[in-house]
Amino acid sequence: MGIKDIVDHLPPREDLVRLARYVGSLRRPARAELVMYGVAGALIGAGLALLFAPSRGSELRSQLGTRLEEYWRSANEYAANGHDRAEKS
Repeated sequence: MGIKDIVDHLPPREDLVRLARYVGSLRRPARAELVMYGVAGALIGAGLALLFAPSRGSELRSQLGTRLEEYWRSANEYAANGHDRAEKS
């Protein structure tokens, strides 16, 4: 499953805009929880997609490890940026 396959399965742009407006209207703790659940859902979905992909087990574990490291790094960067913004407010 490549990036193109993932992009092809994204919801329509209007739905994403509606979701962004909804998230923007939430109070800060609810917004953070929603983002956290979204990230967790993405990680679980990516893991399941890799587990059901037609590849050898060792290849899947390697890919899963690499992707989880990327997601973890992204989540840490996002959290650091959010913390910096919160301190500036």
